[in-house]
This record gives sequence, C-alpha cells and structure tokens, in this order.
Amino acid sequence: MTRTTLVVVPVYGDLESLLRCVDGLVEHLDTSVHRVLLVNDCGPDADAIERALLERIDGRPGFRYERNDRNLGFVGTCNRAVLELDRGTDDAGEAGEAGEAGEAGEAVLLLNSDAVPTAGFLDAMLDVLDEDRTGVVTARSDNATIASIPYRLTNRGAARTEERTRAVWGAVAPLLPVSQVLPVAMGFCFLTRRELIAEHGLFDDAFAPGYGEENDYCLRLAEHGWTSRIANRALVLHAGGKSFSGNRNALRAAHQRELERRYPFLPDAVAAYQRHGSTATERFADALVPAGPPPRLAVDLRHVADAGGLVREIDAAFADGFDLEARLAPGTSAPGGWTGTSDAPNPDDLVTVTVLVDPTPAEVVAANRRSLELVVVRTEPTSTPWSSRAHRAGADQVAAVLDPHVVATTRGGLVAAREQLDRRLTAPLASRSEALEGRWAALLPLDLSAAEVAAANASDEVTRLRRELDDLRASRSFRTGQAIAKVAARLPGRR
Repeated sequence: MTRTTLVVVPVYGDLESLLRCVDGLVEHLDTSVHRVLLVNDCGPDADAIERALLERIDGRPGFRYERNDRNLGFVGTCNRAVLELDRGTDDAGEAGEAGEAGEAGEAVLLLNSDAVPTAGFLDAMLDVLDEDRTGVVTARSDNATIASIPYRLTNRGAARTEERTRAVWGAVAPLLPVSQVLPVAMGFCFLTRRELIAEHGLFDDAFAPGYGEENDYCLRLAEHGWTSRIANRALVLHAGGKSFSGNRNALRAAHQRELERRYPFLPDAVAAYQRHGSTATERFADALVPAGPPPRLAVDLRHVADAGGLVREIDAAFADGFDLEARLAPGTSAPGGWTGTSDAPNPDDLVTVTVLVDPTPAEVVAANRRSLELVVVRTEPTSTPWSSRAHRAGADQVAAVLDPHVVATTRGGLVAAREQLDRRLTAPLASRSEALEGRWAALLPLDLSAAEVAAANASDEVTRLRRELDDLRASRSFRTGQAIAKVAARLPGRR
C-alpha cells in the first residue's frame, strides 16, 4: 500500500527555526509523492517571513504557500489548512478512501515550524500508521516530553542537545520495538489518517489558540478503538515554544483542566505509561550510551550495620571511576568525597550503579527503576532468623529473582564484584540492552504490586484529607472565623 501525505506547517514568527524546518523537508521529503502546505498565521514580522519563505521554496515542486487573513492561532490554522485549503485533492482528483484500488488513504502530518526532520522520518512514521488500528503517530525527539530521547538523565541539570539526542537515538533506536502505544501523541510532529479527520473532525476550538488540542484528538479517536503510537525509528528535532506567543503557562494549565474534565483518567494513564509503558532500554538510554562526567554509584546506608566499614570497602573498590553518593539516615553526614542526602531519590534521576545490602523488596523496586546495574551485597546466610530485619522484610525471598540479573557478592567481595561489573558495563550495547530488559521483565510483577499498593494508600489518604477539609469548611466555627476575618480586614489601621 502507498500513502501520500499532506505536510502542514503553521507559520508564526521565528524565521530562523522555520527555515531550518523547510530545509529539512527539502532534504528529506519525497515531493514526488508528498506535498507541503505552509500557512502564514500573521504573527510577528509576517511580511518579512513571507518574503523569506517564498524565496526559499521558489521553484521547488510540492511546496505551497498560503496566508491567513488574520491570526487564527495554531488550532485554527491547522483546521483551515486541512479542512479548507487542502482537502485531499491532487492532479488525479479526490483522494480515495483507504483500501481503494490497493492504495491506502491519505495521511496528514501536522509539523511545528520549529521542528527539524531527519532522514527517513516520514517513511518510518507511515510504516507505523499502517499498523492495525493506529490513528496517530509521533516521532522521537530531543524536546517532546515522554517522546524525548534520552528522557531521563544521568547528569543532573544537563540539557538535552540535538547532538546528544542524535547520538543516543542512533545507538538505541535499532534495539527498540518499531513502535509502542502511547496514551496520547505529541503535537509537534503529529501524523494521522485523512479518513479519521473526515469522520471525527480535527482540532476542537475549545483548545484554541493551542495546547492540549492534540491530546483531545487522540483521546476522541481512542473512544473508537484507535491507538496513538510512537515511531521509534523516526527522529524529528524540536526547538519547542518558539512559534507561540502569549501566556503559555496559564494557557497550558487551563487546557489541562479541560482535558482532565473530559478525560479524568488522563493523568493516571500518562503516569502508568511513564512507569510501565516504556521499555527499559529507552528508560536507561542515557546510561547505556554514556558521555560526560564519571558514572554515578549510589548506596543506601540507612539500615546498614557497620556503615563505616562498608564505606571503606566501596571506596577501595569503586572510588576510581565513579562518583559516589549515599542515602543517609537523618542526622548523619556523607562520607568524605561522597555526596549524600536523607531524602528519597527521584526514580527518574538515573544512576549507573546502585549497591544494595540485604535489600527489601521495596528497596529492590526503587533501585530497579533508577539504576542501570545492581550490586547486591548479602551479609547473612540464606536461612536467616525471624529476628533479622532483612528476613522479616522478605529480602531473602527476592534472591532467586535477582541473582540472574545482578552482580551478587558478600561483604569483603566488592573488589571482585567491581571486575564483574566492569565486564557488564563494557559488553556490547545489544547484550546490555537484552540483559536490562530481562531484569525489567523479571521484576515487573514486584514493581506493579508496589505501585498498586502505593496508589491504594494514596487514594485512601487523599479521600480522608478531602473529607476532613469538607467537614472543616462545613463547620460553624470555620464559617464564624471567615466572617470575623472579613470584618477585621475592614477595621481602620488594618493593612
């Protein structure tokens, strides 16, 4: 099957990014099959942008330029482009429906003017669009929230650059599935089927001038059994926010509230994807393709007997080549040369290695989500007494699950463990990815159980607090206090 594609680029300010986008389309789009519609939305310097744009596309087949009479915003411009300016006609007449004469229906790609296509992007996206019941496809990027690669970072505070994204994506993309299902697709590069637009409409004006409209479209389609997917073999770079004016934060917040009113499950769906929907390879991509500062090694010292002795062992085995950090009991300080905190680590703040000592299941789950490699140190025999904290917490019950996927050792054996760990960290990327996915799959049931328990507890707590707040607001003393405060505020001398 073949699909022609209409590529719509709404134009609003930021000429430099726009020209990079157009140059990318010129280089990487086959305009004998696909066509481009650039629509000037009368933003800043609209006339100058028009002149520069017309000069750039002059004489290039497949490129068409239009201009709105007035500013319509992103939503209005996309709707006008697809529903009025180009309704799927070509030199042969009306575009056929899907399946006619062995041809697929037309596709529509909405592309931000600050997005930069790379080689093969559209072919990869079209391949995914042709997967069963796929309604929307997005690409990987350097700046596209959960579609970004790398998304989670090992170097705290580091910025995602185009160069870093190209390097990481180039290394790990062949190891990822061709596609995977997302709760919603990203609007910066948004491919859908023309026939779905005809049946369900495009963007809802309630989300004008922009933000949230693509999520609403995806979720409307989902109600009819269509999925949103990410094409892991497609890379489209994205500057982000350069072609939009106004109070972005307020607009995002208002439109997010409307999305959650329509689709109350959306926040939980996105959280579930971030926790369980992504692959381990993409989660740890930044650590699998290392760059920059030394790798980080984390140790939880809160419950370790003889913490000073363990610190000396780790210093001897790992100080050369790793940045060491510790999670500490309140009131204690980090060992010399280490960084330390008593706070729970952010699971999206990745480290290369975590050293666990007689870990409980909860500690294993937390480390699994944060660490590329795990080193498990066991200080007690397999058969431990009920007086042991590790035994009471179930630490010995996860050993059989962990052993094939971690570096296991005992106190005094960390130097040998370092040699084994070095072999794992320097193995071919495909082997490391395969081993990582194996650990992820083995521990997924434990992770899912922990997440379910946490969600249930959080729900109960939130319900209780909301009930208490409602009871307080309904109480006579609360209403009396409010009335007194209002009167007091009007007294002379009050400010």
